[in-house]
Amino acid sequence: MTSIGIVDNDRFALAMLAQTIGRAMSGARVVWAVESGAQALHHCLYDKATMPDVLLLDMSLTDVDGVDVCRRIRMASDRPPILGITSYALDHYRQAVIDAGAQGLIPKSSTPRELAEAIRVVAAGGVIGEGFTDAVTAHRSVVSASQPAEALSERERQVLDRYAANRSTDEIAEELGIKTSTVFVVVGHAKAKLKAATRAEAIRIYLASRHADSTH
Repeated sequence: MTSIGIVDNDRFALAMLAQTIGRAMSGARVVWAVESGAQALHHCLYDKATMPDVLLLDMSLTDVDGVDVCRRIRMASDRPPILGITSYALDHYRQAVIDAGAQGLIPKSSTPRELAEAIRVVAAGGVIGEGFTDAVTAHRSVVSASQPAEALSERERQVLDRYAANRSTDEIAEELGIKTSTVFVVVGHAKAKLKAATRAEAIRIYLASRHADSTH
């Protein structure tokens, strides 16, 4: 069964999308439908139990831009595949959402059959629209294009490496011979450079970038 997450800041559009998918796609279920980009990021990045097989992402969100939501997810992981949806002309967002790592973009005016087919294609590893790539390729491209780890200082790398190894803040401070308050300052600088909202997100982006470097 294909699990689907939906984010759209219009609650009426959100309810309609969830209802349409439920009716048009046998063997699929909407596991969550949220109105904010922050909630979608939580489900896709921080709570593995609620990560969907496909994210249906509205481009025009009020709290976090849809393109930014897409980029932050794809920077950190090749899961889930992302299908953008918009009420604007597709050309308004097409290149930006390609660069952000989505697997397709469709209009909100799509018929239920077209919507269901697009979700099926993306869930199966395909793409919708010229210029889009599969999630694995898109993840590598987004990481490679930004190369965020290169901007980190040696101290920032040392701290993130140790957090990734499940060290506590006190342990990191002791190992590096610095104050715990300094560890927090270093993490803050790393988060800013990586454009991460949380320490966990910064670690994921850093590790993904390091992995991409090692495969080139």
